[in-house]
Amino acid sequence: MKHKLFLLTLAALAFCSAWPISNAFAAAQPIFWRALRPADQAKAKVPLSGTAVSGPQGETLAWHGEAHPIELTGFVLPIDQEGDLVYEFMLVPWAGACSHMPSPPPNQLVRVVPEEPLHLARMYETVSVTGTLRPGLDQAQFFMIDGDRVLTYGYSINHAEVATVTATTDPDLLSLSPFGILPRQ
Repeated sequence: MKHKLFLLTLAALAFCSAWPISNAFAAAQPIFWRALRPADQAKAKVPLSGTAVSGPQGETLAWHGEAHPIELTGFVLPIDQEGDLVYEFMLVPWAGACSHMPSPPPNQLVRVVPEEPLHLARMYETVSVTGTLRPGLDQAQFFMIDGDRVLTYGYSINHAEVATVTATTDPDLLSLSPFGILPRQ
């Protein structure tokens, strides 16, 4: 009897200790793109010319809340893709960023590795990404029709939960979409 009670207690402890892990993303903090840049850095403008928007201030990373999961909405720019399945992508604050226009500053680029491959319905799909945002400048290479391109990004999220969205309240994202991909609420 003591053996069964011990096993039952052990099973209950294992179940209870796993509970917070399975609900880790339930308490994700929604953030806006402005949380990723210093307060004195102006929000990036959609560059309709060929000039880059990066600069020394664009490498200053403002987010350092690595202990808490976040939720951030943006546009998908595939880095590793096979057909319509995306295994890794950049989350960018406006449609067309990086591929058809100069890239945003590094503190406005997030490299995302989804927990499961993302089924991409259209280029620059609008998604909400949930996970632990890690600061750190790094580079990623992706292929465009006219050749390879290397991007410097300031943040990354591994094992991210990704969901398609049709609206957002992020003022930077709404004002930076030159193609009207996100409907206004």
